[in-house]
Amino acid sequence: MQLNTRGIPRYIQAREHISAKIRSGELRCGDRLPPEHDLAAQFGVSRMTIRKSIDGLVDAGLVYRRHGVGVFVSQSPFQRDHTHLTDFFATCRMEGHAPSAKLLKREIVAADEIQAEALQIKVGDELIRLTTLRYMDGTPITYHDAFLPLSLFPNLVDLPTADLALDKQHTWQLIENIGFGLANVVEKLKAQLADKELAEILETETGSPVLYGERVLYSEEGRPLKYARCFNRGDSYSLTVVLVK
Repeated sequence: MQLNTRGIPRYIQAREHISAKIRSGELRCGDRLPPEHDLAAQFGVSRMTIRKSIDGLVDAGLVYRRHGVGVFVSQSPFQRDHTHLTDFFATCRMEGHAPSAKLLKREIVAADEIQAEALQIKVGDELIRLTTLRYMDGTPITYHDAFLPLSLFPNLVDLPTADLALDKQHTWQLIENIGFGLANVVEKLKAQLADKELAEILETETGSPVLYGERVLYSEEGRPLKYARCFNRGDSYSLTVVLVK
């Protein structure tokens, strides 16, 4: 059965046609769309019209632009439940994706005012910084920057990278394995745009949407153990929260 498209703007027809190909699997994650001039010719519209169609697909998170390279199909958004501590690696595998991670930084830094307040320590106290980049199906999805009081975790300074195992576990799991009982995490989330440096790290465009989170992990005794900043690609990440009446 052929749908009646009379009265539907051409840019919407083109957008929905491409969207249907993505949702059916005909166009897969990582596939590059044909150039704008080819799509314009295919649908009998101007390049300005097809650009508007692609803008709609970008807004829907179905495709993303790489400056000077082209437009690519996004992977299906990673579903993260923020009502409790979850395992990124296990959740990825459960959704049929291949997770991985890379340790980018391990260094000792002095606490700034924000970190000191969050961790209930003094400005200038030593922290161990553990920065990781998490991937889903080979695409960077989360830049995770964690800070832990050095006084609580002195052994992490010289622990072999393989024993940190941050390529297959979270920092909270590392902390739990060290022997700390964990109680809860308090997290603040907000939407923001990627600057040039972050866009390069996440392999996306400058100005692309990012879900930013600041979180503090607490022990069973109520002591803050970790302060972290998380930058999640907006085209690859969705958030689930349960609201109880």
